[in-house]
Amino acid sequence: MKEKLHINIIFAENDNKPILEDRGWVDFFKKFLYMMLNQTMNREITINMISDEQEGLKTEEGLFIPILSPDFILSGSCLDRVENLFQQSENTIHDIVFPVFKSPLSFVDIPEKLRPVRSYIFYLSNENQGAQELYEFFTKEAEKGYWMKMVDLCFDIYESILKMNQTEKNTRSHGRKTVYLAETGQDLSGARNIIKRELIRHGYDVYPKSLLPQSFSGLKKSIQADLEKCQFSVHMIGASYGAIPKDSESSVMDIQNSLAADYSESSASDFSRLIWISPSLKYASEKQKSFIHNIKRDDKSSRGAEVLQTSLEDFKNTLWEELMEKGLNKKLRNLYLDASQERANIYLIYDEIDREAASILVDEIQAQNVTLLTLENKGDLMELRNKHIDCLKQMDAAIVFQEKVNNQWVYMKLLDLLKAPGFGRSKPILGKLFKSEKAKGIENEYLSRYEVEVDVSGDSKNVINFIKTIELAYENSQVKVARES
Repeated sequence: MKEKLHINIIFAENDNKPILEDRGWVDFFKKFLYMMLNQTMNREITINMISDEQEGLKTEEGLFIPILSPDFILSGSCLDRVENLFQQSENTIHDIVFPVFKSPLSFVDIPEKLRPVRSYIFYLSNENQGAQELYEFFTKEAEKGYWMKMVDLCFDIYESILKMNQTEKNTRSHGRKTVYLAETGQDLSGARNIIKRELIRHGYDVYPKSLLPQSFSGLKKSIQADLEKCQFSVHMIGASYGAIPKDSESSVMDIQNSLAADYSESSASDFSRLIWISPSLKYASEKQKSFIHNIKRDDKSSRGAEVLQTSLEDFKNTLWEELMEKGLNKKLRNLYLDASQERANIYLIYDEIDREAASILVDEIQAQNVTLLTLENKGDLMELRNKHIDCLKQMDAAIVFQEKVNNQWVYMKLLDLLKAPGFGRSKPILGKLFKSEKAKGIENEYLSRYEVEVDVSGDSKNVINFIKTIELAYENSQVKVARES
């Protein structure tokens, strides 16, 4: 019999007023949470809805998700229930409580005991329009502003369950050092979350662990305290300048970079930095352009750092090399080397409706010096999903193919590639290609949203060139790892 998992959602009734089909925001949250957890856990899941209008309702032992909003803060019943959690389970509170922000809140309004707890922002934060609640769940904005956060939440719930089942909670740390992963603008929030999950999955301790204060003085103190615990910092700079705290003219990531540079100067031998600047800066504001110019030209802004302006995949590969070069974890380095795998694994993803057209690509790929991974359309939905996730773990590169299948299928598969590190991969992805003539004219949109190369040609030339690049990258990585091991 499957173990049962109880999840208690604590919310203010005003946050669940009907928005579509007599369902409210919290109802939809519950539905999506259940669907995603059901795909990743071999457990019977029960989700209890605990409204502030339900007096004396008993919570089940398990996990707790408070839905934070102005109405939640004004509800004495909601605040009392949160307070009771800390009285009953203070020692394990970080493993069982997952605060979700439905709406923006001032830092001083957040319950004090929830401030140090990791939290999940489910509203949109736009540099020009400010913070906005999200009610349309299937828009482009929702993909990274809502669904990627739902992935993070489900991933952390899964990790917490594993942790609670372990007899020794520190078995996965391997003495690794700590990493400060600086905040980013909205345009890179999804990429940051993916890298954060990769680091945590391999046992790295990642800071900051909780919400940052909104005042400059409190923010500065918090950043400095976290930097003192770290030996490495990562700064990802995109087109968005990001949030600006009170009493400051600089954004949070600008301040983080400045303080990390200062800390690097005082701790040069014990602290290293990596700054990545996105090559896609077409829509950067003047303030962001000035910030980037200072990093490139001002020695103080880039002090102690290696500065890169490459593709995101190249940056990820460099990040792992830097972590391993610094000796942060030699055991992780050995995970990259699999003596039984002589060739790169290429995962070709296509729908059954495109099987005939994809057969041409199958023949082309099999003629190369790589191993082809594909899925047979056999088994029930859950079995196919598990096989798909296995391929996402094993692959070195992926090709998503579309001829007749609809765009919604494509979006889900490209999102899976973005989420692949969270499925337990132990090696970097060497490349991702989307082949579709339907993408002609909107290649840059796919590149920016899904970080994938796009091939709109009607032949296989670009696919073959892509595979040749992967072959070379794989051979170089194997040689390098073998030399360093």
